[in-house]
Amino acid sequence: MEKNMAFNAPLKENLANAAINILAQNQLITEEDFKTLSFEMGYMLQMENEQLEALFKICYSGKKQYFALQNNKLMILKYTDELFNQTVEYMKANHPCLLSDELPETDVQKNRREKNNNILRAQNIVVPEKLMTRWDDEKIILKDKESICKRAIACFFVIQIACDIGNGKYEEGLNALKPYLEQYGVMDQLNSKEKKILDGTYTMQDAIDMDWAYEAYWSLVWSLGLIDDISDASQVCDCQKAIELVTSCKTTEEFIAKCNLRSKEEILDMLDLFFRYHWALNESKAKQGVPVGNLNPSVVLERRRGLEWIVTNVEDWYDLPMPA
Repeated sequence: MEKNMAFNAPLKENLANAAINILAQNQLITEEDFKTLSFEMGYMLQMENEQLEALFKICYSGKKQYFALQNNKLMILKYTDELFNQTVEYMKANHPCLLSDELPETDVQKNRREKNNNILRAQNIVVPEKLMTRWDDEKIILKDKESICKRAIACFFVIQIACDIGNGKYEEGLNALKPYLEQYGVMDQLNSKEKKILDGTYTMQDAIDMDWAYEAYWSLVWSLGLIDDISDASQVCDCQKAIELVTSCKTTEEFIAKCNLRSKEEILDMLDLFFRYHWALNESKAKQGVPVGNLNPSVVLERRRGLEWIVTNVEDWYDLPMPA
């Protein structure tokens, strides 16, 4: 059955990013143009064979570039607005699903969208009312409690070493904290940046990224029921509390024992909220004047990273795609 995919924000983001890459590779866009970028969808249709077809345009600095997706190939078109609009109307006439402006969502997804949009409005953050919730609850399988606990512990100790890099005490921090990774049995849980911190091949950007990983860690310990709420993305996490959560336990088993993994619905509700935060921040980069309240962009990105990791089968959270 054909489906109208125009409300699928991740697909739209992926299309836009791919189109912008084509423009950049062909030197059709400059760094200054990025400040004025906007995206206008004509249609996006999933055919009966599940292939996508789409027509859209990228606007910047008074220019317009038209793109079509067909047979898994994205191409620039020599179009005009008149031809663009004629093609959209033709497709609507021949594919009735494109006439629907209703989201293909379950009651759970609808309630999630409406609840989170209300939270955003209270914070003076604007997203489209029908911005689609991205997750099919039935298909999501959470990582298990033990895996999340071990990820949190490994991340926590490497963060402390990364903080010592910023203080000019890398060797001292490494010698003091690496034994804890071994004591807690989480050396095999390290991701790509954490391994670089431990083996000394890190860059300063890696160290900075690991400092911000406190916020991804904060999402993990929230999911484990150790803190009450992470929805305020205007402030960084409570670092002292973050430290106490792990150091109050002498073993991984003791840490696991005090954790209670939240329900899939709770975790997906929070992830959807952070997706909407991220969407608003990205939109504000493309269009001046988009209200984003008091959001801290780095807090939003890293907390979302932690939540995304929990609901996917990706092992290294720096490999996660983060469209919004």
